[in-house]
Amino acid sequence: MAIPNIESRIAPYLSNRRQELILLPTEKCNFRCTYCYEDYTIGRMSDETIKGIKAFLDRRSPELEELHLSWFGGEPLVAKDIVLDISAHASALAKVHSGLNYRGSMTTNAYFLTPSMLSKLTKAGVLDYQITLDGPRELHNRSRLRADGKGTFDRIWENLLAIRNSKEPVTITLRVHYDSETFAQLDPLIEDIRNEFIKDTRFSVIFKSIEQLGGPNDANIKIMSPEEKKVALKMLNRKLYENELVDHEETFPVCYASQPNSLIIRADGKIGKCTVALNDPRNYIGLLRSDGTLEINSKRLSPWVKGLVTLDSAALKCPLSVLGTT
Repeated sequence: MAIPNIESRIAPYLSNRRQELILLPTEKCNFRCTYCYEDYTIGRMSDETIKGIKAFLDRRSPELEELHLSWFGGEPLVAKDIVLDISAHASALAKVHSGLNYRGSMTTNAYFLTPSMLSKLTKAGVLDYQITLDGPRELHNRSRLRADGKGTFDRIWENLLAIRNSKEPVTITLRVHYDSETFAQLDPLIEDIRNEFIKDTRFSVIFKSIEQLGGPNDANIKIMSPEEKKVALKMLNRKLYENELVDHEETFPVCYASQPNSLIIRADGKIGKCTVALNDPRNYIGLLRSDGTLEINSKRLSPWVKGLVTLDSAALKCPLSVLGTT
């Protein structure tokens, strides 16, 4: 597929003056979502890895214009103290280096995203959040369960309403999951989102079909064909915006995994590129040392970022999909 103005589009991702770290402060989770692909075997980030991240940021910050810390897991707020510690360190560095623009984001189930927690995170520069809902209460509670089997919808919704009622300068992306059976059952949730959040410009909504990503329940996931997804997505957006024509500028996505200065730091200090293929050996490209140095296996790194050289659209959009053996 030809991409117009591809060179100018990828130019920012080639700059050594920007750095993204996707940090997993723990790989444990308080949820057991039925479609999850993670195995929860790795616990909290070690003190050695935390020290290494801070040392790496100390060394990189003077030469950076942009620093983005993206929190992932597991559930990052299971280790909220680590999130706040490293985020505060990055925020302090941004004050020292006037040319550095730092911003934090988080993919969270929002169970622990209470008003007091949100306030602490905001002060530490964590301003952007992606939060998932699987439908109205009954539907959501079938798939997004706590580790003890109890439902999670009411607690998440309560926290979302508290964010809406706050004046925190955050952005919230509500990620609404669906599959071939559930997409027609989302109407009550869509109506509630319209009533509670859609007029607040801090909130946005994306609809995402559930995929088979290697979890133990993959066989039970009712996946949709590309054409079915397209039809379902159009239908859901029409319902959300009540048939209003909403123009979204088409942009070609450049996956974070295809960008050379985007790295995953796992809780055990291993360095990767993709948050989906956590246990794929091709995704283990190096190790973070406690002094902040990175030991990178260039042979394993190069296939992930080759799209920026070849300008192949598939490699730029999802390098995992075209990744060879290493």
